[in-house]
Amino acid sequence: MESKKRWYRKWNLDVSKEEVKAIIAACQDPEKYSKTSLSGLHTPPDTADLNGQKLVFRGEGRVFGFDIVSGNELRFTENGGEPKTCFCNIKTLDSEIYFLNHLVPGFEFSRQITLVADMKTGFATVCDAHIGTEYSNIDVGREFIFGKLDGQYEGGEMHRFTTDLVGKAVEWEYGPDMIKIKHIYNSNLFYSYCAQTKNGAWMACNPADYVKIRDNVFIFSFVEERQIGLQALFLIDLNKMHDVGCFYGVGSDHLTSACVGAVGVMVNPNTIF
Repeated sequence: MESKKRWYRKWNLDVSKEEVKAIIAACQDPEKYSKTSLSGLHTPPDTADLNGQKLVFRGEGRVFGFDIVSGNELRFTENGGEPKTCFCNIKTLDSEIYFLNHLVPGFEFSRQITLVADMKTGFATVCDAHIGTEYSNIDVGREFIFGKLDGQYEGGEMHRFTTDLVGKAVEWEYGPDMIKIKHIYNSNLFYSYCAQTKNGAWMACNPADYVKIRDNVFIFSFVEERQIGLQALFLIDLNKMHDVGCFYGVGSDHLTSACVGAVGVMVNPNTIF
């Protein structure tokens, strides 16, 4: 499922398909692609809560299987196909809602599957992302799929696109002495962000999507359309003012699929710096 069409506004930052393939091929080791400078003090550790469980997600005509072996090992299946062994990060903020992120091997242009699963209600969202779109070889394209896990659960509602965050702003901190980034959720199709960097003040606006998981718990995701096309996908808990997420895409010389976390404070959406 995709939200309403947006006007594409890319600057001339694209690269060739051959360059993208070469970058991806050189970064198949999780030690290379699963690290980022934003993984600071507030990034939750990987959890073993789901070890040994086999989660089956069904939604919008798709069936994904997540056989969580142990540690960072997961066997992924799609529509009953052959299992693929993947390196996986599994995070949680409350031991009820889980964030599972992994790359699926065998794709020249890379594919990332992220599952956000509410283990209390059984409702879940999959973000199926890949590098390369109809507009750009380097941008991340993605699809949000809403569904439910097999099993017996009670209560809850299907995850869905939302405008509940629109009009709010949060300043996120990834760790002591690390950059603070202010997210301004100013549209159901876009968001703005600003930061004070060593090179001075920075501000940008990028396409964004918002999904409601529970009251005050959301998926917020954007693609850096005006930069190098990275996707960021965050599970935000406004009750705890904490998030966990993942950056995905290719930079000038490397592939990234790395988890992060931050703590936040609500701030005025009408001011910048």
